[in-house]
Amino acid sequence: MAELVVKPWRVPGKERLYVNRAGVRDGSVAWMDCRTGVVTVNVPELEALALAKVEEWCRSSGQQVPPRTVLRRGESRRPAVPLLPPMGEGDDLARNRPGAGLESLVRQGEERYSLLVRLAAKVSRQRLGDSSTLRGLEGERIVGARLEPLKAAGWKVLHGVPLPSGADIDHVVIGPPGVFTINSKHHPGATVWVGDRVVKVNRNGFPYLENSEFEASRTAGLLSEWCGFDVPVRPVIAVVGARRITHGAKPGVAVIDGDRIASILRGGPVVLSPGRVDLIFTVARHRHVWSQVGKRVRKNGRRS
Repeated sequence: MAELVVKPWRVPGKERLYVNRAGVRDGSVAWMDCRTGVVTVNVPELEALALAKVEEWCRSSGQQVPPRTVLRRGESRRPAVPLLPPMGEGDDLARNRPGAGLESLVRQGEERYSLLVRLAAKVSRQRLGDSSTLRGLEGERIVGARLEPLKAAGWKVLHGVPLPSGADIDHVVIGPPGVFTINSKHHPGATVWVGDRVVKVNRNGFPYLENSEFEASRTAGLLSEWCGFDVPVRPVIAVVGARRITHGAKPGVAVIDGDRIASILRGGPVVLSPGRVDLIFTVARHRHVWSQVGKRVRKNGRRS
């Protein structure tokens, strides 16, 4: 990993902060105009490290620096990209465990029961609450466990990504083949049929495909905006516990056996470099980014 150093530079009327490779002549990776807050990135593969150095300097210098935006060298025609605010306690979504959103709902529901009932459930190792919610929680945990081996190969995995609506994305996976938004569906012993517009579980139709397509499209727009380049996002429905999955069509959403998800995702063509995987992960793990879903962006890059 490259070692980066920060060097402030000042002349009358100008103040900049340079991030350079240590011990390398002409090794400028990025620089910030301290008066405007614009960070110009010269080496895309080191962008995440350089921005972290900029934020570290801003926190420790005690100087008032305008909100940072990112401008990449050679992309001057593109709007400046908002720079992430410092990550506060509780902002790092990488700390979420599988099923984080549903687990919170289950815990809230348990509070409606008397203390005696809760104690009895704890002793007997039973969870209280709606059966469908508990089944969904188990499904997210199963899929989360199946995704775990991807991390050893450099993939990035997030769970329970919260949205302003109060809903969440079960899993967001980032790797060389792109970004995947994954919905876990737990249907023990069921037969699942996949059409071009509907998924039927034991002959009952569910709008899984439309919901997953919308989720992926919205995620692609959000991450592309914050990263400053097009981020490919593909929707996936991971079904666990089903007795059989039959495909009657090939919709735009991949409906797969959740137990095989890691091997299926690995099989895609490479579309992202390791540097871009790291950069997308830096953006996607920040809770603040997802809080901006659906908010309008003005031409100056600020949100309203």
